[in-house]
Amino acid sequence: MNILRGIFKWLLRGVLALVIGIALYVAYAHWAWRDIPVAKLEQKYGGDTLRTAVVDGLPIRYQLQGSGPALVLIHSHYMDMGLWDDWLPLLTPHFTVLRYDLAGHGLTGPDATGVYIVARDVALLDGLLQQLQITDVALVGSSLGGNIAFTFAAQAPERVRALVLVNSGGLKRANSRSRGEIPAWADHLMPLVPPVALNRFLRWMAAGNAPLADALTPRFVDGWRREGNRVAELSRLRQFETGEPDALLAAITAPTLILWGESNPQLPVALAEQFENKLTAARAVQRKTYPGAGHLLPVEKPAEVAADVLAFLQREGL
Repeated sequence: MNILRGIFKWLLRGVLALVIGIALYVAYAHWAWRDIPVAKLEQKYGGDTLRTAVVDGLPIRYQLQGSGPALVLIHSHYMDMGLWDDWLPLLTPHFTVLRYDLAGHGLTGPDATGVYIVARDVALLDGLLQQLQITDVALVGSSLGGNIAFTFAAQAPERVRALVLVNSGGLKRANSRSRGEIPAWADHLMPLVPPVALNRFLRWMAAGNAPLADALTPRFVDGWRREGNRVAELSRLRQFETGEPDALLAAITAPTLILWGESNPQLPVALAEQFENKLTAARAVQRKTYPGAGHLLPVEKPAEVAADVLAFLQREGL
């Protein structure tokens, strides 16, 4: 009997220690990884070229640099316009480069409408271009940015002079996510995700072995912690649907370049050929894949990929 009492007390103490440990971790996480005010992040990452345009109530942070025909760079899910930093020296001598943070990302932050679907993203891009009086563009979209770019190109073909899809989302796969798959407990878990886990996620997207700039991880973590972004992220995940893009892709007439990392853990390289086959009305379609690269091509192989994009755009007369 005494042995049983001893075991019970030992188990009770273990459970109590575990509960206290979890409580302490939760308290620490809410303090250490609390939301960062956007004003502080603007000072850290904005620079002299940061601007804000209020489009349908959303204050979109953007940068407009260089000279020449308009080139719009649309970043990946989870990232921000810093994804394109290493491309600017090569592109800005030839193009007026517009890059911006999507709703729920980076400095732009949450959309008061609470709507985070591609149709809303396309409408916001259209509104931003109208405010900046940009009538026709070349579009480059990475991952989620690819969804936005090809949807815009399909709906406004007369305004898109060229299209570049970098590891683009938009095609259904066997493990494609559906609405409603994010459980309610994720709302409580999201603020507890430590920077080390975010860093590992970043490395996973980059196929684990790509050399990444030292500044990328802290910026990625800070963007995650921008006030309102974690709540917005869950909203986007809950609203996301791959959809049926075949009709959209078949409506695209702009010459299109498809770029893919062969070791992409998120979107398999086989999707690149599927995109090519579905772009039946495009004036020209080119496809290139990169050995050893993953989902973050713009930062895994910045010089090589940016040079390929520049060469393609110049071949198309831009």
